[in-house]
Amino acid sequence: MAEAVLFNIVDGIITKLSSTVLREIGLWWGVKDELQELKRTVSMIQPVLLDAEEKYSKSRQVEVWLGTLKEAVYDAEDLLDIFSTEALKQKTMTGSKIGKEVTLFFSSSNQFAYGLDMAHTIKSIRERLDEIAKNRQFHLEQRPVEKLAIITREREQTHSSSRYLVGRGDDKKAIMKVLLCTDSVKNVSVISIVGIGGLGKTALAQLLLNDKEVKNHFELKLWVCVAENFDTKSILEKILEDVKGEKLENLEMNTLQKKLHETIDEKRFILVLDDVWNEDSNRWFSLMDLLVGGAKGSKIIITTRSQTVARIARSDFLHELGGLRDAESWELFKQVGFKKGQVPSRSLEETGKKIVKKCVGVPLAIKTIGSLFYLKDDDEWTSFMNKELSSINQPENDILPTLRLSYNHLPSHLKHCFAYCRSFPKDYEINVKTLIELWIAQGFVRSSNATQSLKDVGLQYFKELFWRSFFQEVKEDDRGNIKTCKMHDLMHDLAISVAEAGSTLISSNSNVDERTRHISVDLNSDFTRQKLRSLLKASKARTFLFVNKSLKDVIGEEECCLIFSNLKCLRALDLHGLGIETVPSSINKLELLRYLDLSYNNSMKKLPNSISRLPNLQVLKVDRCEELEELPKDIKKLVNLTDLSLFASWSLTHMPHGVGQLTGLETLSIFTVDKRGRGARLSELKDLNNLRGELSIQNLQYVKNPELDFCAANLKEKQHLQYLQLWWKKRQGNEDGNEDFAEDIDNDEMALEVLQPHQNLKGLYLFYYRGVKLSSWLSSLTNLVELRLNSCKNIQCLPPFDQFPSLKRLKVFKLTNLEYIESGISCNNGGFPSLKLLDISECPNLKGWRRCEKDTRGTISSSSLTSTSELPKFHCLSNLSIGVCPNLTSLPPFPSIENLYFRGKTMKPLDQLLESTISGAESTSSSPPLSQLKQLTIQEINDGAFLPGKLQQKLTSLSKLYIVSCPRILEMECQGLRSLNFLCIRNIDELVSLPKWLQYLSTLRSLKIKDCPKLMSLPEWMSNLTSLRRLTIENCPQLSERCRRNKVEDWPKISHIPIITIDSSRVQ
Repeated sequence: MAEAVLFNIVDGIITKLSSTVLREIGLWWGVKDELQELKRTVSMIQPVLLDAEEKYSKSRQVEVWLGTLKEAVYDAEDLLDIFSTEALKQKTMTGSKIGKEVTLFFSSSNQFAYGLDMAHTIKSIRERLDEIAKNRQFHLEQRPVEKLAIITREREQTHSSSRYLVGRGDDKKAIMKVLLCTDSVKNVSVISIVGIGGLGKTALAQLLLNDKEVKNHFELKLWVCVAENFDTKSILEKILEDVKGEKLENLEMNTLQKKLHETIDEKRFILVLDDVWNEDSNRWFSLMDLLVGGAKGSKIIITTRSQTVARIARSDFLHELGGLRDAESWELFKQVGFKKGQVPSRSLEETGKKIVKKCVGVPLAIKTIGSLFYLKDDDEWTSFMNKELSSINQPENDILPTLRLSYNHLPSHLKHCFAYCRSFPKDYEINVKTLIELWIAQGFVRSSNATQSLKDVGLQYFKELFWRSFFQEVKEDDRGNIKTCKMHDLMHDLAISVAEAGSTLISSNSNVDERTRHISVDLNSDFTRQKLRSLLKASKARTFLFVNKSLKDVIGEEECCLIFSNLKCLRALDLHGLGIETVPSSINKLELLRYLDLSYNNSMKKLPNSISRLPNLQVLKVDRCEELEELPKDIKKLVNLTDLSLFASWSLTHMPHGVGQLTGLETLSIFTVDKRGRGARLSELKDLNNLRGELSIQNLQYVKNPELDFCAANLKEKQHLQYLQLWWKKRQGNEDGNEDFAEDIDNDEMALEVLQPHQNLKGLYLFYYRGVKLSSWLSSLTNLVELRLNSCKNIQCLPPFDQFPSLKRLKVFKLTNLEYIESGISCNNGGFPSLKLLDISECPNLKGWRRCEKDTRGTISSSSLTSTSELPKFHCLSNLSIGVCPNLTSLPPFPSIENLYFRGKTMKPLDQLLESTISGAESTSSSPPLSQLKQLTIQEINDGAFLPGKLQQKLTSLSKLYIVSCPRILEMECQGLRSLNFLCIRNIDELVSLPKWLQYLSTLRSLKIKDCPKLMSLPEWMSNLTSLRRLTIENCPQLSERCRRNKVEDWPKISHIPIITIDSSRVQ
């Protein structure tokens, strides 16, 4: 399907040839006429490409012709980019417009010679294109050239895979009955959902996994997409990554097995193995052998297209997923094809139902076809049904022809973007921000509005493809931004079939040649340096990416030099996570490069200044380069740079002079003020008003001219900036990490006042601020979602929080002089309608939430507080953490709390907190108070107290309790916790025996004892814990020895427990 790509490239060439820049270049180098002739030739070819698109799959002649044309058009685009780059280099070096008579880059003779050479090359390509056009031995109609347009869709803003899940109620009900059944004699049962591609097997599995009953029934909910590579080690890694939320790399199989047993043994789990293709019974049995340790009632759900797969898996229940019924299909079609609330006319409905009939009840086909008709009229519907849908030959159980039809109806720019996704492996979790940056680097994203960010345009491209079902499984980060997505495997197959032959995913046996334009390397253990060097034959490659696992031995300095020398047409180069220590200065040979990712190369201390000689560079990523200290000193020459991504590269000592001249910057993760004054001043932020995302400004205490520089930073004009960190210290790293800076309260208060951000800000984070009061502008940040104050030791009171209706997360750390969160009872009591997380830690003088106006002594107690009805409400708060606040005696009630962490010397504040929550909830809520509390952690309680019995009885949902560093644990009374399933006792040096109250926890299923070096033995009453299924002992040397298998001291006391793990080794 090269024709779709071709149309977009040709359109880009015409746009470039029409630009003022190229016209000036043509005059300067005397090639104006040649460029005009080239534009004429390309413009004559473009109108027939749309007709060629339709005839491509039906005519071998058209296919060959387009292939030849594609190579010539690519070469033409490369030539124009090289031409523009030379001009840009001259402009950068002279600091003046092209055409200026004084030339510092070329001598007059060299300019003349270069112009002649360029004229010859342009003429050669033009003649080549003319010849290709003349050699066309078939007729192609000229079509009107389509205009670039993005449809704004008024659709619900959800990225859930089940947003259009229709007609699966009966399927869900049938499987739920089996899922929740515990009568099976097997610990782990297998359920298979079988059906052709596109029926919604994955969406149904997700619906089941997210069901409230399922969530309550299973302790662990796990998801692994298996796809075509059924590798046991890989599946174990994915299971553990799903649990831990982080990547596991380079772990041996034995270690993975131990960790798996620790994770799932004796726990009732549900595991979805999505998109399974394996028909090798031995592989399946080797996996099942590792999963049988789950508690009785555990379930594995397999989704597959193959009955054979379900049979090999020895499914206990097989559910065949069929197509939707006609009424359900029409309902789904209406959801994607019409505006919300739109009622179709009778004729439109009749036509629509005929179209739906062709989709044979397959949801993916219905959604992709339905999305074509959004905002289309009756005639367009009828024409599509009669001319296109009726002509496709769709085999049974294969909807790829229908999907291809929806691809054919994409605008050319979206076709190009979709085809590029062939670069990623099947089931790859694509970072959407990176994908858009790559699209931009390849020139796929264009806008007629010069003031519009290409990232915004690219995001609209992505959303349009998503709404048309070309992407799925979109995930958001905790800030609500789109983070990742996947492609349905059928869509991935479609991307492979429509991508030009020059797009290659390198695995084991893939080959490249000089026509290969896009290379992505799927690293595995078989990939070698020799294989890497074989890729250098692709001398015209525009993309070179590494995806999936990184092998640090593959790329060295020599290999980097070879890439830089041989792949000079690269627009995008990804070398992240390859252990690169030094980037060779020869990188400046990649003059067309627009995207460069060097992130996660932790030993890299500086970047070569030659990077500054990449005039087209738009994106430079050096995220998480822990040792990186310096950026290129001439970075100001990167005039096209839009993204300087430095996330978590905290060792940077300064910013280069001139960074403020990069007025197109949209991403600048870190700005570090240098103690010695070597780098850029804070005032260089003045004109960077296109910044978006997050900005962290460090070392504010070193600003040399506070009155000038703070104001000159001009943060108030940065309306796209969403998150702002202000540090009066360096976050971490070298020389100044622990320096105790002199007090300068007035200077800090002045600085904060003039560093006022735009009111659009969503997150504000202050670190080591030394002022007594916060700035008045804080109340203007009505869109604030997150506020964090850390080590601001002089602050005594915080602003009224009723001014922040959107606030979801409030974190207060080390505010040593803070006495009250709010001052005065005159505050609005509307509460915190959005707050979900509250974290207060190490505030030794904190007494309560609000200072009572009647309290002239400046102190407060629970009795001096006004009634709970006068305190703020926290209806959404689910996570509460309070650490080391010894004078805290009262807080408002938190009726919806699910997770509670408390650290302090005494339990008194916690008792009072829960008492107030109960009294407040009983008077305002129909649900039992504290009934949602599921997890409680108490740490460093020294007085031996625990919650009173009447409070324990209220904790009906409490299933997990962590007791950490509480030396008087024996005096605690916890036997009233009747729902407790898990207990962890940790880091108690004084503990010599387990507390007696433990024997009364009749529901306890798992007990973990860790870091208790004096614990000698286990009590005789361990056998009373009849529900106990798992015992874990770590770093308790004396106890560990006595509990080994067949040890007469303690083994008889615990031999009845099914799972016993000692120091990470399972002994039973």
